[in-house]
Amino acid sequence: MECKLAEFRERKKAQTEANKPADRVIQRETRAISDGSPDQKPNTCPHTEDPSHYLLNTTCVGWLQRVSLTRLTLLKVLLWLALLGLFSELEFGLPFFVISLFYWLYEGLRSPKARQPGEMSAYSVFNPDCQPILGTLTAEQLEGEMGYRPAANG
Repeated sequence: MECKLAEFRERKKAQTEANKPADRVIQRETRAISDGSPDQKPNTCPHTEDPSHYLLNTTCVGWLQRVSLTRLTLLKVLLWLALLGLFSELEFGLPFFVISLFYWLYEGLRSPKARQPGEMSAYSVFNPDCQPILGTLTAEQLEGEMGYRPAANG
């Protein structure tokens, strides 16, 4: 047992030593960004030059994807505002707004794709034999965990 514990401590120490240089680099770059040093170009990801920062590179890629999604969303909102202005001028602003709300509810509650055959719903009433999905907390399980057992009728 002592041998396994010593091996574990060795591995943990090696991992800690391996992470220290990366932590120092991240702290240095974070300080440089917060100080606003002139060597950083605006609107660029500061971590793309060094391939060892793969985690930070994926973060920058995720940010760029969110920006493109935001542009599409921004265009949709601007189109909706333009249509709202048009319908307001025609004195149909309130009906347009209410219909828009119903459309947003429909889009928000609609799943992006149809369920595959055999795929279970999160709502057990829609599953065959009302089977719950894994991880569902049932009333019986909750009562059992709280210690409320039904009294025996006998």
